Amino acid sequence: MCGLVGVGCTKHEPPAPPAAPGPRKPRVDVTVWLDPRGEVPGATATSVTLATDAPPETRQMLERGGLHLAILGLPKGADAGAFLEKAVPEAEAAGSNATIVVSTGCLADLAPVLQKNVAPFWTVALVVGAGCGGKVKAAIGAAALVEAGQASRVRITFDRHTRAFLKVEPIR
Repeated sequence: MCGLVGVGCTKHEPPAPPAAPGPRKPRVDVTVWLDPRGEVPGATATSVTLATDAPPETRQMLERGGLHLAILGLPKGADAGAFLEKAVPEAEAAGSNATIVVSTGCLADLAPVLQKNVAPFWTVALVVGAGCGGKVKAAIGAAALVEAGQASRVRITFDRHTRAFLKVEPIR
């Protein structure tokens, strides 16, 4: 509003409404099938199958939906802390967006190592191990801990823009 003198009077426009948000960056779900019997029903280009009784002897690198996954088999009798402290950074250096750890050992024995090293192991999305009767949290940080035989598959949701995993859900 202008005073009686018209000098220096400017008309103020209301601020423009915020721009409509652009299209959301698509997410991709990677389904990890645990010990499937026979052919996987509804397998897609983003499916991975794991045999929990036979972890891979060497790191496996897979590409699913434009994302890179590392699968690490924890050797029997290996020091879990020393193995993971070396293997997880090597997988990241090889371009892994997420790491899956498979062990035939007790999950309860792995949990303290993972709890201690949550920050260095932040790209670990899934740890699968034997139950052995120990009480284990369902997750440490963002990583899901799954006892072999307790879930048929696990869904890992990634943000394609950041290439980071957002959520890990065991499916019974």
